[in-house]
Amino acid sequence: MRTLVIGLAAVVLPLAAGSDEIYLKSGGQLSGKVVSRTGTTVEIDLGAGRVTVPASSVVRIEEGRSALQEYEERASHIAAADAEAWVALGKWASSQGLGSQAREAYHRALAASPNDPRANEGLGNLQIDGKWVSEDEGYRARGYVRFEGEWMTPAEQQAILSQRAAEDAQEHARRQAELSAREAEARAQEAEAQARKAAAEAEEQNEGLPLWYGWGAGPVAWPTGPIVTQPIVVRPIGVR
Repeated sequence: MRTLVIGLAAVVLPLAAGSDEIYLKSGGQLSGKVVSRTGTTVEIDLGAGRVTVPASSVVRIEEGRSALQEYEERASHIAAADAEAWVALGKWASSQGLGSQAREAYHRALAASPNDPRANEGLGNLQIDGKWVSEDEGYRARGYVRFEGEWMTPAEQQAILSQRAAEDAQEHARRQAELSAREAEARAQEAEAQARKAAAEAEEQNEGLPLWYGWGAGPVAWPTGPIVTQPIVVRPIGVR
């Protein structure tokens, strides 16, 4: 194998024949077919899709023969009407992780033989009343509904919705209880503040006044000792 070192030139380099093993500085490795390279990026076709990695992250690229290239070569030698060969290629591509290519091969098989069970099963098709239909059509025909990306029975969907509704109601009740508690606490604090304010105002108004203030005028000075009165003497008339 020949090792290619990615240069820093900002021009697109010609693609080498064959696929590549891309070794990354992180220790990872990508296997596929390099479709373009620049001084800053490397784009690789992995079969299931394309990815672009920074050129600065690549340690080296080793030319080799990838599963994608093997698929393309095998496909080029299969006749359009050879359903058996397309099915075999689809199985092989699937085992190599080439999902897109496997589906392509199965579709080519169905073009040659629409009722081939292996090709239909490879594409996820279902047989309903002796007729092959897509997976979605098959689920719909059996009464399933698609909910959040998954097929399920209407009862299962309703159970999920009911559970979510109950959880939402519970959460709403919890929030309302917390709100009521905060409002009650705020009212209690406001009442307490008003009571303190009223007490302070009353104390300020009564500061320095005697206890009897407001009952009428009182004596200038209250006696501090016992009160002594003179006895009343009654004399007969004419006696002095």
